[in-house]
Amino acid sequence: MQTLFSLVFCVAMGSGIVYGQTACLQDQYGNQYDFTIDTTHGYLYGTVSNAQSCPASTWSLTGSYVQTTSGLGIELTAANPNGTSDPCFPIYTLKGIWPNFDWYYAFGISTIPQARWVACGTPTSDKATGKGARK
Repeated sequence: MQTLFSLVFCVAMGSGIVYGQTACLQDQYGNQYDFTIDTTHGYLYGTVSNAQSCPASTWSLTGSYVQTTSGLGIELTAANPNGTSDPCFPIYTLKGIWPNFDWYYAFGISTIPQARWVACGTPTSDKATGKGARK
């Protein structure tokens, strides 16, 4: 069962992702989520490379995943090392059923339309002032 789940997760997340190795996903604003998959405990950990002109370009990342009847559920939480002292949110969560996700903040779900994960390095023209990681 775990082997089947591993295969499904790796295929769903994109080619080249191997358990125990660093993987990379990107949101619609160019922020890159580099993480390691811990299959023993069912969580993800790593860093976010912020592309939205936040003073701190690297944020901490933690998350989890679960296979549901609707598909693979993924939840990633990014924490700003500067807290509330800059124009970016102190923390936000991206969660959804692969490959879709919504943005969540301390006040709840955002009004940003649902997004889709893309491969890291995908060009983006929207740096999203007032969206995504920026307040």
